[in-house]
Amino acid sequence: MNDQKMSCWRKKSKKKNSRSKSTAKMVPREREEILQATDNFSESNLVIRFNFMYRGILQNRPVLIKRATWNYYKSDTLEKICRDIAVSSMVSGHKNFLKLLGCCLEFEHPVLVCEYAERIPFNTPNPEMLLPWRMRIKIAKEIAIAVSYLHTALSRTMIHTDIQPFNIFLDSNGTAKLSGFCLCIAIPEGETFVKVHADRVEGTLDYLEYNYAATGFITEYTDVFSFGVLLQNFFTRTYGVVDCCCSEDESLFEEFEDKQNVMNLRISDRISKFVEEGRIFDMLDPKMLESMLMMKPKNTRYDE
Repeated sequence: MNDQKMSCWRKKSKKKNSRSKSTAKMVPREREEILQATDNFSESNLVIRFNFMYRGILQNRPVLIKRATWNYYKSDTLEKICRDIAVSSMVSGHKNFLKLLGCCLEFEHPVLVCEYAERIPFNTPNPEMLLPWRMRIKIAKEIAIAVSYLHTALSRTMIHTDIQPFNIFLDSNGTAKLSGFCLCIAIPEGETFVKVHADRVEGTLDYLEYNYAATGFITEYTDVFSFGVLLQNFFTRTYGVVDCCCSEDESLFEEFEDKQNVMNLRISDRISKFVEEGRIFDMLDPKMLESMLMMKPKNTRYDE
């Protein structure tokens, strides 16, 4: 697709989506409500420790409550929380985003109240909790739709910059929800990228696109790269960084021993190595392969 066609497609996409775009109406919450809902932010209600996301009950309804603290956001805490609120409000009408329900301003930093959804059982040791490969494909498709919405449906292209498993949830219907917009960056109208200073590069190391990490340039490809790593995770059931157990693959480590950079040990590099050596099936999740092989293929015209 050439640049002219791509530009035309973008305009049509934005025009089409602008009709369905809705801004969430947030309900203000009181401090006592939040404390009671989370049992004083009890550790037993933690969903994601480093993200400070808690389960809670508000008005007999299960919710997720996000409390940001300085030691997670490190810097510009209020700015990041406000960005999370702003972007969440813009996309909450879309089914593939975690819906923002309300906010409490009676704490040191705003506390967000979101619809309830579960973390994806990504790398659980319990085989009964592993996601079937069809569900993994469904999640990947729905997150791709969410990312495309951020890139094309709003007044300005929004780059998430932190697409990774901890920012993906599943509701009771099995619908994937993208969340975590505190690091979102808007690309100015008419531009295709934005550049941040080297010390402002943020995100989850395992999923950072190389060019963004090295130069601070943010483009749509920044999210595309992260999504690609996420896909690899789904098929290998491994996080972005090579697991410690992978140190047995000495040839991989020898190749990168002079670079002194953990980014070069990401699973994307390891997969490339296995592809080159014709050992791709050694990388795939054996449970997923087993379930795929056991499925009865559908009749097609090629079977005749």
